Amino acid sequence: MEMLAMRHRFVKVIMAFMLFSSLTTIYAHAEPVNFKDTGKHWAKAQIDEAVQKGYVNGFPDGSFKPDQPVTRAQFVKMIVTALGLDFAPEGSVWYETYVESAKNAGIYQSQDFDAKKMNENIVRQHMAWLAVRAADDTLHTVESSGITKEAEINRWPLTATNNKITRSDAFMRKYYEGFLVHQAFGRGILNGFGGNVIDLDRTTTRAQAVTVIERILSLREGKKLVSDKYATAEAELLWLKTNAFTMAPHIFDDPKGVSMRIGYKLENLVFQNATLHSEVKRIILIDLDDAKDPYRKLLPETNLLGFRDGNFGKMPSDAYAMYIEYETFTNKNPKQYVGEVTLRTQSYKQPSPFPFDKLVQPSVLITKEKGFEHVSSFGPSKGANGVGSGVMVWAIPNSGYSLNENIGSDKNKPDRIISFTFYTSGYYGDPVTNTIFYGTTTHYSK
Repeated sequence: MEMLAMRHRFVKVIMAFMLFSSLTTIYAHAEPVNFKDTGKHWAKAQIDEAVQKGYVNGFPDGSFKPDQPVTRAQFVKMIVTALGLDFAPEGSVWYETYVESAKNAGIYQSQDFDAKKMNENIVRQHMAWLAVRAADDTLHTVESSGITKEAEINRWPLTATNNKITRSDAFMRKYYEGFLVHQAFGRGILNGFGGNVIDLDRTTTRAQAVTVIERILSLREGKKLVSDKYATAEAELLWLKTNAFTMAPHIFDDPKGVSMRIGYKLENLVFQNATLHSEVKRIILIDLDDAKDPYRKLLPETNLLGFRDGNFGKMPSDAYAMYIEYETFTNKNPKQYVGEVTLRTQSYKQPSPFPFDKLVQPSVLITKEKGFEHVSSFGPSKGANGVGSGVMVWAIPNSGYSLNENIGSDKNKPDRIISFTFYTSGYYGDPVTNTIFYGTTTHYSK
């Protein structure tokens, strides 16, 4: 009996060891595979790793076909198997079990794309949505993007609802989709194709798919990936109609201060009353000191720029250009409203005596260079009617300036208030004024 009991205990130990081994070596046993078409491929390392882990295979002819498009169904299966999610045996429609598993895990949502069209090739935008949710379990809801159903805009004069707004479900969903794309680039899950080219409608290949999944697994392990700055900025521009938070985070998104992202609202880009309707289309922050900035081509060379009605050749390179694109749709009284959208700020300290030849405060940027007349147009395209599209460009110093000191109980705080208020200029009456950027920063007196 004692021998029999010992044998039972030995069997149990062996079985427990085998079970533990199977749980802790999910990816471990596949032999290296040398595909005939991946030897010099840019994603060879990722492909080999993915095959080793077992969530993707090659083809019977010894190829991997790295540049072959991936369908939605295939990408969903890759994610489900790579993450080790539970799924039922395949049925008559092979992919349904994996779609159900991804849906239960919050990775796939019915609003993403039609579950009946899973055999269509997956585009980068949809891949981004699934990938971010797979990488971070806290980003499965619309509200995880920071948007709320009820909100209050920063407008003067007040609206009929005292600046209170209620957002539609469609608006919130679109905001969430833009957020997910931005997260995909910001976390290094996706990269661009050079400059600001991100091609969200481009079809995904097998090589790109396994590369993305390897990045998802790395993020879930707590690793940090390198992100593509310009691609992230472009994703932000498509999402928020500005790239300021990516291009100059030390000013607009300072972690040591109060980020301007908190109070930033897309609804503040609309300027409307009974007479006028204007909208800011994009606020592009251009780094004048960065020749690789993809939007630097919107302006001539720095030595051909001026500010404060002159100062050509005195524009510092350590500065940004805030390139504001706007459109005035209706203007019932062009004798009152010019139809132009511009900005002002009261945050910057005014030295005494004032150095008119130095950029110590934001100032309208001007140029006399041919081909850039729109930079100094000062009004919409159909000027006489006060309607049409237009551009207003402001120079924002990155150094050589200071902000007004804090007062009262905030006197000794290291971060100081900075704000940018946009308004529709006019000849008389109240302009429509929206505070677009408002927060604090420790970046001053640099």
